[in-house]
Amino acid sequence: MAFHGGDDDRARAEEIHRRYLEGKIRFVRALVEDGRPVRLLTGDAVDAPVVAAILDAVDSPLVNAAETDSLADLMKEMAAVDTVVATRYHNLICALKVGTPTLAVGYAVKSDALMAQMGVAEYCHPAREVDADRLLAQFRSLERHSAEVRRTLAERNRDAARRLDQHFAALTAALFPTIRHARARQETP
Repeated sequence: MAFHGGDDDRARAEEIHRRYLEGKIRFVRALVEDGRPVRLLTGDAVDAPVVAAILDAVDSPLVNAAETDSLADLMKEMAAVDTVVATRYHNLICALKVGTPTLAVGYAVKSDALMAQMGVAEYCHPAREVDADRLLAQFRSLERHSAEVRRTLAERNRDAARRLDQHFAALTAALFPTIRHARARQETP
């Protein structure tokens, strides 16, 4: 993500972006030094310069970038990897939805709240203060616990789907009460 902080950070936007990018580059470089392949995914076209900067700085055949043209493509990419480190909120949602162990480099409270709701709050890292060493330690912990995290995400996704079904049923009953009664008559023997 081409992260520069929020509206309140405009005076420090370039400093925040530089620190964010340097932290991400150090993180990717550490993974490559361990012989790990890294696939860079963006969630918006404005992120392309960040991808280019990482590719240029790390300069390894182990690092590549994928272009996704749709939400479905992004979800396929997220499902195809072992672990995700996501900054953009919709990238975070996609990774969690497909059940891939995910580390959130969060720029807003919504990321922390989502991670907590999904039972993986310990895998949050602040985008404003990317610390490559801490990020790498969190990443390695996430990998060590990936089977447990996958189970947790599957359970939380099932719970979310159940709650969504309940909300839709309540909404349908409130907005279209005749449909509910018609269905009840059809189901009655």
